[in-house]
Amino acid sequence: MLGLGQTKAQNASDIDINVRDELDLPTDTISSISWAPSGNNPTFATSDWASCIRIYNLDPNFSSLTQQACFDAQSPCLCVKWHEDEKTVFAGCTDGSVKSYDIPSGNRSEIGRHEGPVKSVHWISAANALLTLSFDKTLKFWDLRQAWPVAGYRLDHKVYCSDVLFPYLAIGLSEAKCLFVDLPNIQGALGGRIKYLDSPLGDKTQITSIKVYNGERAGYGIGGNDGRCHISHFSQGQQPFEKLDYVITFKAHKKDENQKLKLYPLNCFGFHPHRGHQFLYTCGGDGKMSFWDVKKKDRIAEFDFKDIAVTQAEIDPTGKYIAYSLGYDWARGIQGYMSQQPKVCVHTLKDKELEFKYEGNQNYPIKY
Repeated sequence: MLGLGQTKAQNASDIDINVRDELDLPTDTISSISWAPSGNNPTFATSDWASCIRIYNLDPNFSSLTQQACFDAQSPCLCVKWHEDEKTVFAGCTDGSVKSYDIPSGNRSEIGRHEGPVKSVHWISAANALLTLSFDKTLKFWDLRQAWPVAGYRLDHKVYCSDVLFPYLAIGLSEAKCLFVDLPNIQGALGGRIKYLDSPLGDKTQITSIKVYNGERAGYGIGGNDGRCHISHFSQGQQPFEKLDYVITFKAHKKDENQKLKLYPLNCFGFHPHRGHQFLYTCGGDGKMSFWDVKKKDRIAEFDFKDIAVTQAEIDPTGKYIAYSLGYDWARGIQGYMSQQPKVCVHTLKDKELEFKYEGNQNYPIKY
């Protein structure tokens, strides 16, 4: 496990390194992590509340993690995503700006603006356009050759999270609502009466993360601030969102404290790129990152960071590595601000961590 700002290896097979330069350390909570899409080079970007966009390179021999570039977004940044050329990253900021950064040249440009903080950005290569979603209840499509959106739609709710796995767009909204859109037919889906779905986690749970998966069946997962995670398949046929086939709902991040069950926020989660919904990882405010075998309904592995929240994580396109961040997730409000030094880490996924197996006397889940 490589970590910027860490000094102690968790076990003999993992490696931690000291950061080469203090400027490489994030100074505030990481808000998003995004791997370069091809998987040819193990490179990922992070955004943070300190207004920084950082690009990290992982040595192919898994011997070092170094910072390639750092850009000043001039406003706290909530999201970052790559262009398919892997030379450009896009970012959305709390001041409503949408920006692009050219990594080789270091140049920055502003693509456009929302009236509220930008919560998600997604490059849609099939449309050669950038999709942005905001707290101002709008989503917009941008052609990079012009300074105004080529299309825009107004929603009834704030956007809290979103995910794109073409052709599907999934959006987690305020007031415990979800929205699913078939991107090739987005004009028909959003041009008339929008059909919102109630969150399967209930109206008292705030949606914190939403992800789409593919495989034998396509579907989605949703996580909430009460530590629960829900997974459903999309229906097969002409209208995949008309009927969602339930898979599982479970408490992912919980502790028994003084004979009382305490639930912690599920800050982020995701699926393995080559295993459909079978392999799931969840990251929580309890300081734990867990790997789950959904088909066998059991936890494969658990990483315990001693009450330091896991704020973001993402598996690279090859399925070999998971990058994740540790720090303060604002669960205790302003009084907890900067109580935990932010860190960025990478872990190599081992075969034994991808599937739950009963192996003699070996204890599961694997504890780290």
